[in-house]
Amino acid sequence: MTDFVHLHVHSAYSLLNGGPGASSLEALAAAAVERGMAALALTDLNGVYGAMDFRRVAAAYGLRPVYGASLETPTEHAVLLPLDAAGWASLCRAVTARHGEDNFAISRQLSADRTGLAILSSDITLLDRLARESGTEHLYVELVPGRGREAARAFAGRHGLPPVATNAVWFAHPQDHARHRLLAAISHNATLSTLPADALAPRDAWLKPGPEMARLFPDCPEALRNTVDLAERCGGGPPDGRVILPAFAGAEALAKLRELTVLGARRRYGAEILSPVVSERIEHELAVIAAKHYADYFLVVWDVVTHAPTHCGRGSVANSIVSYCLGLTHVDPLAQGLVFERFLNPGRRDPPDADLDFPWDERDRALEYVFRKYAAGRAAMVANHVTFQRKAALREVAKVYGRPATEITALTKRLPWADGGPLPALLATHPNFRSLALGGPWPEIASLAESLVGLPRNLSLHPGGVVIVPDALTNYVPVEPAAKRIDATDGPGAGGGTLPVPTIQFEKDGTEDAGLVKIDLLGNRSLAVIRDAIAAVREHEGVTIDYTSCDPEADEPTRQVFRTGNTMGVFYTESPASRLLCQKSRADTFDLLVLNTSIIRPASNRYINTYLARLHGAPYEPPHPVLRDVLAETFGVMVYQEDVVNVCVALAGMDVAEADGVRKALTKKRPLKELRGCEAQFRAGAAARGVAPKVIDDVWDMILSFSGYSFCKGHSASYIQVALQSGYLRAHYPAEFMAAVLSNEGGYYAPFVYIAEARRMGLAILPPDVNASEAHYTGRGRELRIGLQALKRLSADGLARLVAERRPYGSLEELRWRAGLAPGDLRVLIQSGACDGIAQGRTRPQLMWLVDATLGGHRPGVSRSQGALDLADTAPAPPLAEYDADRQLRDEYTVLGYLASRHPMALFADTLRAVRPVPAPRLPDHVGKLVTCAGMLTTAKPVHTIRDEPMEFVTFDDGAGLIETVIFPDVYRRVVPLLFGTGPYLLRGRVEESYGAITLTVTGLERLERYAQRRGLPWLPAPDEGANLLGHGPSTPA
Repeated sequence: MTDFVHLHVHSAYSLLNGGPGASSLEALAAAAVERGMAALALTDLNGVYGAMDFRRVAAAYGLRPVYGASLETPTEHAVLLPLDAAGWASLCRAVTARHGEDNFAISRQLSADRTGLAILSSDITLLDRLARESGTEHLYVELVPGRGREAARAFAGRHGLPPVATNAVWFAHPQDHARHRLLAAISHNATLSTLPADALAPRDAWLKPGPEMARLFPDCPEALRNTVDLAERCGGGPPDGRVILPAFAGAEALAKLRELTVLGARRRYGAEILSPVVSERIEHELAVIAAKHYADYFLVVWDVVTHAPTHCGRGSVANSIVSYCLGLTHVDPLAQGLVFERFLNPGRRDPPDADLDFPWDERDRALEYVFRKYAAGRAAMVANHVTFQRKAALREVAKVYGRPATEITALTKRLPWADGGPLPALLATHPNFRSLALGGPWPEIASLAESLVGLPRNLSLHPGGVVIVPDALTNYVPVEPAAKRIDATDGPGAGGGTLPVPTIQFEKDGTEDAGLVKIDLLGNRSLAVIRDAIAAVREHEGVTIDYTSCDPEADEPTRQVFRTGNTMGVFYTESPASRLLCQKSRADTFDLLVLNTSIIRPASNRYINTYLARLHGAPYEPPHPVLRDVLAETFGVMVYQEDVVNVCVALAGMDVAEADGVRKALTKKRPLKELRGCEAQFRAGAAARGVAPKVIDDVWDMILSFSGYSFCKGHSASYIQVALQSGYLRAHYPAEFMAAVLSNEGGYYAPFVYIAEARRMGLAILPPDVNASEAHYTGRGRELRIGLQALKRLSADGLARLVAERRPYGSLEELRWRAGLAPGDLRVLIQSGACDGIAQGRTRPQLMWLVDATLGGHRPGVSRSQGALDLADTAPAPPLAEYDADRQLRDEYTVLGYLASRHPMALFADTLRAVRPVPAPRLPDHVGKLVTCAGMLTTAKPVHTIRDEPMEFVTFDDGAGLIETVIFPDVYRRVVPLLFGTGPYLLRGRVEESYGAITLTVTGLERLERYAQRRGLPWLPAPDEGANLLGHGPSTPA
């Protein structure tokens, strides 16, 4: 080791607590190695968020990591370094208390609990109290250059405490102070000119070399030597990756698991005596589960789902027959050929996790059960470390520079999601910015923003990850309360109270690397859609839909929904890419739908055409004869994550654990060199088996198509089961189904798009009505009624009062008396037309007059008997004429956020008569021809070509149907500045047909308004200038 070790170092992870650490772990490690150091500490502010990454980075740079945290309050500060495992647990408890106790004091916490901790501080008051109350063992006086150093050194001499030299590091290099200042301004929500001086660390707070630190402490060499001695003694750190499993109380775990599995198998397979195939699979899985000590884990998950029966198990846990028999999942792994080893195998070192979906509005009940059942600090959610991405980085830096909000928004909304180039180059060269003048400070802002990309920004919750341990979580990781709280429905706090959501400081990859086993309890809106639609059908039709006895796959109308691609609103299959692939493949069976939804992944586009050709009869040979059986069900194309494993085993001779490592290197956040190592092993193994170099190249390219995001077969099979249930409801009960989609705000599209689709399905769209509407959208027969929840400006209190005080209302006055609504809520209801049915012959302006003149001063919640006025108390409303159609449309848009009374394209009928566009349903009649179309932009998917050129797939709605378009790079460069908004647009292009699916290859595009102006055609402006008629944000082109 060198003669000095930095023991007080903040990284960018300190940003998660508002401390502007300005350097990544990689930058700090590289600087330490460059300066000849063999060890380095990480002591981020009030947290160990980066500990697991630090372990990886330190190993990559050949450094010995020293773990710790810098604990700070407004009055005290100390650096805590764990000497051993007990010290790590003490550190975790101290950090947990710092975040969870209102009147936390470092001195009080450490006086009571400091086992195994070395404590460094320049706070002599704190050190004095600790020495008096709990002794001087492992107490160190921190000497930091600058004011207070001499007093601290004198204190050390008086009390016989060893001094330790630090530089209280906040950044790796001197020039990083500028980024530190930038981040401090962002953290304080200040501009650079208004940032207070005390928000900054000194300019010298960088990772100085040992010799320079020695020059700062010429009179105290022991303070330098002590850093080396202490670093060598610090052996405590985060868990080493050995799996930490929860314990299931009350039974011998494996025996209980076997009992439940057998009972479940008899129920699932309808036989008291199980077949040999089922029994052998159960015994095989139980043997692996026993060897891996996973019985408790399965029982804990089983316990959760028994208390939340509406759920869908997905992911690789669906590959297990034990999961199927326990009711965790609902897809038979034997029938679908799902391999258990994808979930758990003897060679797997990392912990697998179970993914469970619940209706989005029931998910918190599952969390509540877990936090109550595993109280006393045994359960918590996993964190999400949100990092600066380009848009946020650019926005924050621009704010720090004092740029106007409108200017910032105009620029950031044009940032492409799909382009990974540096910000300065994007702003200078990307077609999105061609129409903007980006001079002044913007090049500098872009350069600084680029330096922030990838740095931690703030802490949030993982969507559903929960960890449960057998003892206390603080033995392994600190826990802090999330901003989120959940409503209490059981136990203490029930009936209006809330429960805190404890959160560990590790994110999902760090959690896994630490050996903590995660259960994902996720909210799924489509499960709520199915639940609510089934309930509505039962209420309206007296029909109980039971999918255990009703097989949607065997239902012809359901199959037609899928093979025609009419799947809008149908879970997992409604995106434009999914709908087109349904049409091209004519997929209407479970197996083909599973295959379809798995092959749609970011890097697999070129293999989709191969799959389609073979599906429709094109002859083919597998890439290599040994893969004939491996890829038989997928037409010789790798589709599922299991295919990666199986191909690596069959072609390169890897064992299952090695092949699974290739899959993980592709799909998880792993270092590039890990994937390169996998590639080298694959190539060497295949070559040793005599595979030709060209075949190796082709197969490896196919493996690389799984990079980033891909699916195991069990995941897609579980979701297609849900999709079939959704499709059945759409086919047979369209009104109830579409109402449930809209009510749960669940789906790929904005509300208007579903309203337009419902109209095309033959449903009458009925407006909101105080007597006829429920809070949610309702559907019955051939009618879809807009719910009161859709009124964006109706207060939550007003909605609750309307729901609580039920109809019928005979007049506006009666509505006011009984519901006690505020004047603002009454105005919203009148604007929307919801009071038309109780107007008693009065116009909307007259109703508004009554609110202002008669009811405006009435307090919400005060009934008539408490002083409300009735109509007899005031003069009649003056004879005010009804609002004209244009005003009513504007009001409708204002309160709903979209137009529901008509399709927006109907507003432009006069202009369109002159244009004579081809409507969407007639496009198949024009295949190969150049046509003109018109429509509103509903959704856009930016992508890049194989040459890395931006292009886009855009869906337009012309009222009669959807127009799926492709905008290739040459046209895209010309038209992209026009694509910020919803339209309406005029499109020109060539109609293409592929396996029965119709698309339009765009050759030209302009706003319909601009076309009308050029041609002198009639033009009706939108209900609101710049209004978004579809009720969603503008597209973000590539």
